[in-house]
Amino acid sequence: MKFLTFIVFILLFLSETLSSNKIIYLEPVTGASLVSIDNNIIIGFEKPVNLKEPDIRGCIVVTGSKSMLHEGTVMLCEDMKKIIFRPLTPFQYDEKITVRVKGRLLKLTYPYQKEFSYTFTTSKNKIEWNSVKYLVDETSLINKTGYLNDVPPAFPPLTVTVNNNPWVGDIFMSNYHGGAYSSYLMITDVNGSLYWDKLVGGDCVDFKKQPNGHLTYFHNQDITHYEMDSSYNILHTYICGNSYTTNEHELRLLNNGHAYVMAYDPEIVNMADSIAGGNPNATVIGLIIQEVDYNHNVYFQWRSWDHFSILDSWHQNLQAANIDYVHGNAIEIDNDSNIIISSRHLDEITKINRSTGDIIWRFGGKHNQFAFLGDTLKFTYQHAIRRIANGNLTLLDNGNYHTPPFSRAVEYNMDTAAKTATVVWEYRHNPSIFSQAMGYVQRLSNGNTLIGWGWANPSVTEVKPDGTVVFEMSLPQGIYSYRAYKFGWNGTPVSAGNNSGNTPKSFSLSQNYPNPFNPVTEINYELPITGYVKLVLYDILGRQVATLVNEKQSAGSYTAKWNAGSFASGVYFYKLTAGDFVQTKKMILSK
Repeated sequence: MKFLTFIVFILLFLSETLSSNKIIYLEPVTGASLVSIDNNIIIGFEKPVNLKEPDIRGCIVVTGSKSMLHEGTVMLCEDMKKIIFRPLTPFQYDEKITVRVKGRLLKLTYPYQKEFSYTFTTSKNKIEWNSVKYLVDETSLINKTGYLNDVPPAFPPLTVTVNNNPWVGDIFMSNYHGGAYSSYLMITDVNGSLYWDKLVGGDCVDFKKQPNGHLTYFHNQDITHYEMDSSYNILHTYICGNSYTTNEHELRLLNNGHAYVMAYDPEIVNMADSIAGGNPNATVIGLIIQEVDYNHNVYFQWRSWDHFSILDSWHQNLQAANIDYVHGNAIEIDNDSNIIISSRHLDEITKINRSTGDIIWRFGGKHNQFAFLGDTLKFTYQHAIRRIANGNLTLLDNGNYHTPPFSRAVEYNMDTAAKTATVVWEYRHNPSIFSQAMGYVQRLSNGNTLIGWGWANPSVTEVKPDGTVVFEMSLPQGIYSYRAYKFGWNGTPVSAGNNSGNTPKSFSLSQNYPNPFNPVTEINYELPITGYVKLVLYDILGRQVATLVNEKQSAGSYTAKWNAGSFASGVYFYKLTAGDFVQTKKMILSK
C-alpha cells in the first residue's frame, strides 16, 4: 500500500512538472531603473497559460513604495503566453515598484517558482521631450537649414540624370522642405514624372509600402505614423504606448495587425558617477523598442537602459549636458521572428530575442562579437539594416568616421556560429558621396540595389550587381529625403499639387470621427482654392488648447488628427479658418 501511494505521488509530481510553465520574459526587467510611470507590466511564459482572464485577476499584485497598492486591468495576449497588467493610475516618480505573482497563476509555474516577486524603479522626474531643444544628430541638421515658417506650396523639381533600363517600379520619397519648397509625399516613375503626391503640413519621413500593401509615413508635427490604403485614405495611426513619444525612424507592420515602433527616452543621469568630468545632471537619451497592437497596447518592450551601457557610445561627448548615446534608426524582423536593430551612435547592429528580450548577438561597436572579413573599414553611423532574400544583411554605412568620410552600401554574409561577417558586395559612388545622416539600402527582386543617400545629392541611385549605375535622380541641392524606396504600385494616380483626385467645389469642415473619442480623433476638411489655413482647438471655457494646422495649403481634401491623451474628458471645439471661410464644430473627449 505504501509502495502504491509512493508511485501515485511520483506520477502526480511528474505530471505537474511536465505541465508546469516557466516565466521567461519580464517587462520592466528585474531591477530596471528609469521606467516610465505609465508603464504596463508584461509577464511572459514559455508555454501558453491555461487560464482565462477572470482567473488571472488578483494573481498579480503591484505596489509602489509611494503610490501603494495599484488596481489594474489584466489582458491575456493572443498567443496565450503573455499577460499584460495595466495599472489604472500612474506610478509616482522615483519610487520602487514591487510585482508579485500568486495564486493559480503562480501554481502554473511549479516547480520553477514556489514564490515570485521582483522590483524595478521609475524615472526620477518628468522631462518634456523636444528633439529641437536637444539638437541631436539629424535633428540638429534639419534645424540649421533655415526653413521658413510660411512656405508656399511649391513642389521640389526632380532631376533624372541616369535612366538606363532600371528595375520596374516607382520611387517613394518624402522631402524635407526648405527655402522655396514645401514638404510632399511623392510617388514618381523613373522619368521623374509624378504618379501621386500629397502636400503635408510639416515634415514627413519614411514614406513606404508595407507588406499588407498599404502605405505608411511618419508626420513629424503630429508625432504619429499614418497608414493609408491604395486610394490614400487614412486607415489607422500607430504610436508608442506607455506614454513614450513615438520616434520617426521606423514602423514595421506585422501580419497579425501589430507593429514595431520605437521611441527615444530622455532621462536625467548623474554622469559624474560614470566618467571623469561627467555632468551630474545630464539628459541622456535612451532607446525604446515596442511591439504594439492595433489599439496601441504594448505587447513587447525592450529598453536600451537594461542592455546597453552609456559608455558603449563611441563618438558622443559623455561630458556634455545632453547625450544621445544610442540613436536607434532601424528595426528588422528576422527570418526566425526575432528582431534586429541598428544603433547609430554605438556603430552597432544588435539581434534581440523576441520571446525573452535577451541580446542574441552584437555586430560592430565596442562589444562586437564578429570578425570582419574583407572589410578593414567596418561601418560607422550606419542606417537601414535589412535581412535580404539570400540570408545576408545589408545596410548603409554612412561612414562619418571613415578617413576621409564617405558613404557606401554594404552586404554582409553573417556566420553566427563562426562569428564572422564577410563583405560579399559593396557599392561606393564615383565620385564619392558622403551622407552624414539618414539613408537606405534596398535589394530589388532582379538583384539590383536601390540606394537612398539621405542627407546628400543625388537623392537616389540604382545599381546592378556589378556596380553599373542604371538610375539616378536628385531633389534640388540642399533638399533631402530621409529614405527612398522602390515598389511596384497600383494605387490611384493623382495629379501634382493636389492631394485628392478631384478639387473640392467648396469649403467644408466635417464632424470629427469618432465622436465621442478616446484619445484620438480625426477632422476632415476641404479647400477649393489655395490659401492660408488654421485649425485651432478650444476647451469649453474658450481657451485655445492646440493648433493642428497653421500654414498655406493647396486646394484639396485634408485630414488632421488630434491625440488628446494628455487632456481631460469634456467638451472641446475645433475652428477652421481658411480665407473668408470660418466654421466651428463641437466634439466630446470621453475617457
